[in-house]
Amino acid sequence: MNSEKIVENARLLAGEDVNVSTNRIPPPEASFMKHPSKLKALQAVAHLTAAERDQNIKTPKNNAFWNQEMGKIQYFICKTLLVGMYLVFGLFRYLQYEYNRMKLRIWNVIYNPSNTPQLIRQDVTKLNKIPRRLAAILEMKSVGSVGGGVKGLMNDGSEVACWTVSAGIKHLILYDFDGILKKNVLEFKQEIKTKLSRYFGPSNVPKFALRIPHKNKVYFSNDDTHKISLEISLLSNRDGRQTIVDLTKTMAELTKSEELQLQDITMKLMDKELTQLVGPEPDLLLYFGPSLDLQGFPPWHLRLTEFHWEQDNDQVTYSIFIRGLHKYSSCKINVGK
Repeated sequence: MNSEKIVENARLLAGEDVNVSTNRIPPPEASFMKHPSKLKALQAVAHLTAAERDQNIKTPKNNAFWNQEMGKIQYFICKTLLVGMYLVFGLFRYLQYEYNRMKLRIWNVIYNPSNTPQLIRQDVTKLNKIPRRLAAILEMKSVGSVGGGVKGLMNDGSEVACWTVSAGIKHLILYDFDGILKKNVLEFKQEIKTKLSRYFGPSNVPKFALRIPHKNKVYFSNDDTHKISLEISLLSNRDGRQTIVDLTKTMAELTKSEELQLQDITMKLMDKELTQLVGPEPDLLLYFGPSLDLQGFPPWHLRLTEFHWEQDNDQVTYSIFIRGLHKYSSCKINVGK
């Protein structure tokens, strides 16, 4: 049987006719052997099928490799762009900082009163208007830095007080977040007296008063409480939002006990009470820092206040003071109804 089957297959491959018995089914290759075109078509289909199978096997590996290479390229491009942007911005910020510092140094040379009230008064008389109430936010620097510590803070506050008196402004508000000036009010009063004696002479020291609204206390420079040239209010973060919260709680308790009617609580009443607790609203606020930071300054008292600061500045200087007055003299304040 095996030999006959081998002979039969050989004849099929040779293209010869094969006698097939009735009880035997010819192999499928026999019909294709008689028609070479069908055999070629079958071979082509088999070749394409094998090629597609090989491609399907190799494609995931190729896609993974391609995705990995593209990921590396995208990461390199993004990193290059970010580094380039950082370098450009850093260079721009450096040039801007140097320009601002040079500008500040030039202003310090131009505006240099040298502890002379007459020069300050001459600078102020050129202005169209000056603020009736001036506010300044002061920061206490670290002890190790130049002009730092409590002594440095009191020195900065006394300098601003001397400039304010020389400019003819009657009311000054000094704000420091932690209330250092409040805690050292007696030492601060002596520091102001010493600094004013350098400006005006020991025999012509202007009279002033230090007021702490939160404690409802006033400290006068001498026993004579009349004809005060300058009133200085010392504020801290305690006089800001916390005062508004305390006032709201007090009014709520009075309303609950029927000592205050609900219809009597108006904006006019709130403004009156906050003015008594904190003080009047300043016309101009000076900040001697690189960027404006109110540091919890009473928000109720900043509705119509003009702000002034100089970018990249970190010193309490007269040039910032007088430029703030220049800015206020040229500004137009529109009070809404």
